[in-house]
Amino acid sequence: MEYIHIRNLEKYHPGYKDRELKWAKIYFMMAQGDPDCELIEDEIDWARLIKIILLELEAKTPLPNLDRYWTKKGFNVKKRPMSLTIKMLHNFIEVVTQDSKLCALDKDKDKDKEKIVVTQKPVTNSHSEERQNLFETSWIKYPAYRRKGKQVALKRFNQTVTAENEGEFIKALENYLKSDNVKKGYVLRASKWFSEWQDWVEVEPPPSNRRIVKDYTYAGRQA
Repeated sequence: MEYIHIRNLEKYHPGYKDRELKWAKIYFMMAQGDPDCELIEDEIDWARLIKIILLELEAKTPLPNLDRYWTKKGFNVKKRPMSLTIKMLHNFIEVVTQDSKLCALDKDKDKDKEKIVVTQKPVTNSHSEERQNLFETSWIKYPAYRRKGKQVALKRFNQTVTAENEGEFIKALENYLKSDNVKKGYVLRASKWFSEWQDWVEVEPPPSNRRIVKDYTYAGRQA
């Protein structure tokens, strides 16, 4: 018999086997910026991923891959067979047999122990993760047709954005996206804007001595 198991289930509820289940972690980055999540094309599979996570957390064991089980849990397997969902979510779930079920769980448990040791780092690492999230969410907000030079943008972001001025960076991006320049289609390459974001903290237009028309896209076409 086959079972469905969420890979690295522990990250959605650390210590879930020993705690009362009142919550589960569904990361913001799952919706924006996670490469694996961006490959999920069907909204049904999105909903099923979240539900499977919650069901296995509650059951504390892999879930039986049977149509009658899925139907009982509210899955419409006639509208979309579970085989398609399993194929689409292969980066998140795995199919295990009855014989290998416990073995797979033990393997994940060992991995989780290793992660616990690795994640016991200074608080600064937590802040680094938050800054990475800030960059990714800001990158997604930037006009899609001018998201050029991501690695350069990330490098400049890491060089100029600190814990003390994160608020200013967020304000600068909001000012720029609301500016007449962007509304009219005069949008800087993302790598260039991330290098000069400080110009947009206090004022919407950049200083008069700067030429913004040298590097822009008008109405979605590159100059």
